[in-house]
Amino acid sequence: MRPKGFSFVEVMVALAILSLSILILSYFGSSFTLTRNAQIDTQAQAYARSYFDNLRAAWATQAAFHTGALPELNPPRGFSNPTVRLEDIQSIGNRVILRRATLEFTGPQERMFRFSTEIALPPQ
Repeated sequence: MRPKGFSFVEVMVALAILSLSILILSYFGSSFTLTRNAQIDTQAQAYARSYFDNLRAAWATQAAFHTGALPELNPPRGFSNPTVRLEDIQSIGNRVILRRATLEFTGPQERMFRFSTEIALPPQ
């Protein structure tokens, strides 16, 4: 006749199975978080690239480059507070020939993003 209850081996096997289950579930949970953060980063980079392409197109002539007019800021859903800062990097006399544009905005989870590019005076 077998005594009632679990043997030491049965308890150890159950603990091993439980430990592996918790390990696998925590791995999947962290991978979902990493995947979501990568998606947010990719979306932020695509927005910045698109804005800088629009800026280069807007400054395609020397006259437009010298006015420094900025295209509209239309951030994707989930992103907010976009600002653009211009900095004159290089000049010849009083004529600016190289500018740096820095785009800053807030993303989901209140993460701050900052991208910058340099744009040269277009040829005549």
